[in-house]
Amino acid sequence: MEVLLALAIFLMSLVAIGGLIDFGSDQGMAASMQALGTRLAQSKLAEVEAGAVDVTAGGSGTFDDEPDWNWSVDSTPTQFPNTYDVTVRVWRETSRRYEVTLSQTVFDPAQMGNGSEAQPPATTSSAAGSTTTGGK
Repeated sequence: MEVLLALAIFLMSLVAIGGLIDFGSDQGMAASMQALGTRLAQSKLAEVEAGAVDVTAGGSGTFDDEPDWNWSVDSTPTQFPNTYDVTVRVWRETSRRYEVTLSQTVFDPAQMGNGSEAQPPATTSSAAGSTTTGGK
């Protein structure tokens, strides 16, 4: 009788441990998907900042290196000229939905110009007297 009771307790604990292993595996997968989604959203936001994705029009699509992941970029003008509140949303549909959203205010890269367009500062001349101090 004692052996049967011990065996029943052992089998119930084995089932509980199996459930914990499955739960831990699911949480590990969720953390991995969250990290990947964050990396993809950051890269898409960097593309918007660099001008590879039009900040005024936004867009959507899938990633070349991660075709299971989708992205969308939405932007709204702010009160300041040539700046936009950009929201990048990245998601993946599997048996569970994984989604990451990043928002940032971005200056329109098309308005930045380049170094060759910079004007040199205006030079001004002023008469300055020189003084010398004598030492021993």
